[in-house]
Amino acid sequence: MINLGGYLTALQLRVLNRLRIHGVENLKSLPSRGVLLVSNHLTHYMDSIVVFHSVSYLRRPYLIWPRTDLYIVAALETMKSSGWLPRLMAYNGTICIKRTWKESGKLIERPVDPEDINKVRTGLDGGWVLTFPQGTTTPGAPGRIGCAQMIKQFRPVVLPVRLDGLREAFDKTGLKLRKTGVELSVRYGRPLEIDYELSAPAILGQVMTAIGEA
Repeated sequence: MINLGGYLTALQLRVLNRLRIHGVENLKSLPSRGVLLVSNHLTHYMDSIVVFHSVSYLRRPYLIWPRTDLYIVAALETMKSSGWLPRLMAYNGTICIKRTWKESGKLIERPVDPEDINKVRTGLDGGWVLTFPQGTTTPGAPGRIGCAQMIKQFRPVVLPVRLDGLREAFDKTGLKLRKTGVELSVRYGRPLEIDYELSAPAILGQVMTAIGEA
């Protein structure tokens, strides 16, 4: 199923648009487990697909042998959307969690579900996990403290990722191609040197700065 998703989206990313991958050398020395990729968030679904394509790039031909141990943290509400892409992602290791600050477009206050935390732990134990600290595709949204708390608790290797061009090429969901010939890019920064004893706000600040500079 991952192969199918790769073939279906490669046309949009590499033929109709131009996907450029930078910082691949920063992926080569990473361990096979316990890695947390932290990225900015531009579309609901295509962001994750781009990262899937790029982390599998080290395996040639990667569309035949894609990476299968990359897990994506996504809002449960978002993954309930209709369409073939969210269904495909839901079947392929997406970690669905409940937002603690928003539901159905309304601001709420809800404690973190321990089951959601255990899902992330399972993903890190089995491979790499991709998360979006902003938790929303709204431009300029702040990072959420839950990401930093997760880093403090699990102490993963943290790698910043920066995506560009997807808002121009796709609609907000990432399901509809709006424009062709767009330069798309994914940049991988160096693994962060994190003092896990720092406060969660301090760690979150370091993470968000690194994403902006990746």
